[in-house]
Amino acid sequence: MAALSRALGVTAEQLAAVAAKASSLYRVADKIEKADGTLRETFDAKPVLKDIHRRIKLAILDRVRFPNYLTGSVKGQDYRTNALLHRNSKILISEDIQGFFPSTTQHLVEEVWSQFFGFSADVAQCLAALCTKDGALPQGAITSPHVANLVFWRVEPAIHAEMASRGIRYSRYVDDVCISSSTGIAHIDKQSVIAVVYAMLARHGYSAKRSKHKILTASGRITATKLGVNGDPSLSGQQRGQIRAAVHKLELTFATGAFSEARALLPSVIGRVSMLARFHSTEGQALKRRIAFIREQLQLVPMVTKRKNSIDVVVPVGVDGMSTVPW
Repeated sequence: MAALSRALGVTAEQLAAVAAKASSLYRVADKIEKADGTLRETFDAKPVLKDIHRRIKLAILDRVRFPNYLTGSVKGQDYRTNALLHRNSKILISEDIQGFFPSTTQHLVEEVWSQFFGFSADVAQCLAALCTKDGALPQGAITSPHVANLVFWRVEPAIHAEMASRGIRYSRYVDDVCISSSTGIAHIDKQSVIAVVYAMLARHGYSAKRSKHKILTASGRITATKLGVNGDPSLSGQQRGQIRAAVHKLELTFATGAFSEARALLPSVIGRVSMLARFHSTEGQALKRRIAFIREQLQLVPMVTKRKNSIDVVVPVGVDGMSTVPW
């Protein structure tokens, strides 16, 4: 604990005190309705705990070198990187881990600290308490994504290596497991690779969300982390159409003279077009030029500050008379 205190720059007494009440040091940041109608809660740590989380991430978790098949919340990796691992696929099997964060127990988190990092029991127990809420990993906490990437550390590297030896590609983007091949996977091999993933999940107390189990083939659109991977990663026609419609809405809003509304729309539209340009450069650059024109025109329109003038109105005063007073 003395060594942990020095590494984090926090006294051992303070670490122990915050760890003892860590579960009460979160607030609900958001509730997101999922496709199946259930709610996903995300949490934000209160300042005293968030500061310790930042220190844990900087002093310990940021020093982990993650393998390239783990692409969620890793510096330099994202959903596009995950899709790139599966480009030119002929077949892709997708599995989703049911309730990944709430199913990641404090016991699993403590094992990461004690077995993967090799920390002593008291240090592992303290860090596990600091990084969990009510006995589980809270989604939204600074430390949670890195810890989630490490829960399968015992078996995942061997699974990846075994599949690679058979020409099969494996990746995990947080709770989204993808298995693909550029040549195809025999029926018996499909069953075996799915069984291996399910066994890995079961061994750690997780289960696959059967409703999201997918086997996609080149006869249709193959997607990994919502990007098409039949060739190079790409957005769907529907996604591209929605982004073009957003640009058109911005142009119409500006054309009607609703300048304040156009300014409000601008950041979101810029972000969406930038995302499209990552996958479809020519189309993205054309949309960027249209946005640049609107942005330049908005800079020429003066910002108007509205204020209420004093307006005389007639209001009743008592029973017998009327009086003019400033509104």
